[in-house]
Amino acid sequence: MQLLLPLGFFPESLNGPTSSRLISLVVFCFKRLNMGDWAKKAEDQEVSKLVDQLNIESGSPYSQNNKSSDSNLPDPNSGEDGEPDVADPAETSLLIKILGKGLVNTKLSLDIQQKNPNSPLHSIKTFEALHLKASLLKGIYAMGFNTPSKIQETALPTLLADPPQNMIAQSQSGTGKTAAFVLAMLSRVNIGLNHPQVLCLSPTYELAIQTGEVAARMGQFCPDIKLRFAVRGEEVDRSKKIEEHILIGTPGKLLDWGLKFRLFDMKKITVFVLDEADVMIATQGHHDQCIRIHKMLRPECQMLFFSATYDKEVMDFARLIVADPTIIRLMREEESLDNIKQYYVKCKNEDNKYNAIQNIYGCISIGQAIIFCHESLELLSIL
Repeated sequence: MQLLLPLGFFPESLNGPTSSRLISLVVFCFKRLNMGDWAKKAEDQEVSKLVDQLNIESGSPYSQNNKSSDSNLPDPNSGEDGEPDVADPAETSLLIKILGKGLVNTKLSLDIQQKNPNSPLHSIKTFEALHLKASLLKGIYAMGFNTPSKIQETALPTLLADPPQNMIAQSQSGTGKTAAFVLAMLSRVNIGLNHPQVLCLSPTYELAIQTGEVAARMGQFCPDIKLRFAVRGEEVDRSKKIEEHILIGTPGKLLDWGLKFRLFDMKKITVFVLDEADVMIATQGHHDQCIRIHKMLRPECQMLFFSATYDKEVMDFARLIVADPTIIRLMREEESLDNIKQYYVKCKNEDNKYNAIQNIYGCISIGQAIIFCHESLELLSIL
């Protein structure tokens, strides 16, 4: 696997816009344990009881179970100007991917809708059952995947089917979605053709890099497959056509390369992947760019939409632009992971937030933590 990293890769990975977001007070605590060990550790420490006992101010407890109402308390979901302070979905997804390096083995049921009656669904229990190339199978095992996850065992037979089938899939972060569509991308490449054959769109630079890292690791034993990032900072020679088989990047850059500069032929794309499809469709700018790219693709191009969540409006729109898709969804009440616990503490003012952090560190054993602040001045005050 040949991987071309964009300029400024390491600085951008560490200093992206993600570090400047905070709804109210968000503290992510995690240890270098796998996900199962973390869930057990959280239970052993009785985190919920400890958080309930936190006192932000003497005589004024504010915890998750505080049932009293106080008209003077600010809305924890509002910013300083009273406007709703909403976390960016793309940045939230990136954070979950960074923290959740291990594969989560979920037992939740999937709602499967098959629109093509001539292509019956079936699942697999081992990667060998997919009859993959030996080099790809070796890459999968090198990544630590011993058996397919729930979403993988259900989606992969359809993703790798011949003729190719379209798919709209939903599964929680950490369950192997990215590995599933990356495997489909690598499997569809014809190394005898020196032009882009696969497009993978992500809403942000950082998410595109994450997907590229997965593709590079999975294809590490496939030296003939060439991959390139199409993100900010990545420049190309406009006098030459792009020859890499797989392009992973953001919609704006791919539009420039494919439409504005004509560096590759959109009609020769055989697989089109939309990662974090809910963000891409719901965000106006990305929405328009994705539609423009979609219109330039052949009807035979395999369309793959993946995301952790889909609102009704987003799903309805996805069904309109993806012809005869196989739809794999979690039941609505099963969209959150059991091994992720969330807590919030109501605070009267900024000083109370700092006191809350002190109390949390005083009663809970924390190996590592990430604290996100709304402004850089808040960060300096904590340090």
